[in-house]
Amino acid sequence: MPSQEGDREGDNEDRPPNYADNHAYRMSAKLSPDQRAKGEASAGLIRKELDKARKEGDLSGKRITAALAHLGCGEKHGVYIADGFYSVHTGDVCVSGHVTKEELSIEVHGAYAEPQPGTGPCVENRGGH
Repeated sequence: MPSQEGDREGDNEDRPPNYADNHAYRMSAKLSPDQRAKGEASAGLIRKELDKARKEGDLSGKRITAALAHLGCGEKHGVYIADGFYSVHTGDVCVSGHVTKEELSIEVHGAYAEPQPGTGPCVENRGGH
């Protein structure tokens, strides 16, 4: 009998047996320790640039784009910016988060198997497959 919490996604009794298969499109790639380390280094640089924008009080899409461009991140890096959300694909990993007056969050993760169309590889698909 599976545990109440489940050992893996889809192990809980209250989910259909094919839950994991039906939600695979929302899964991001696993990162190796080397990829995670590179991603954390990139995240540190991104945090520094976005923190400058926060301190300036300009969190417009144009300013966030400029902050990321200062690091050499552009369209070819899967940069996506919308409503305080940003994501960048470094070639190895994704660095995504939110930047608002109140907070700056950063997450390092793998690219999505089926990302949200039109957003680059780092934005979780909101729909179905």
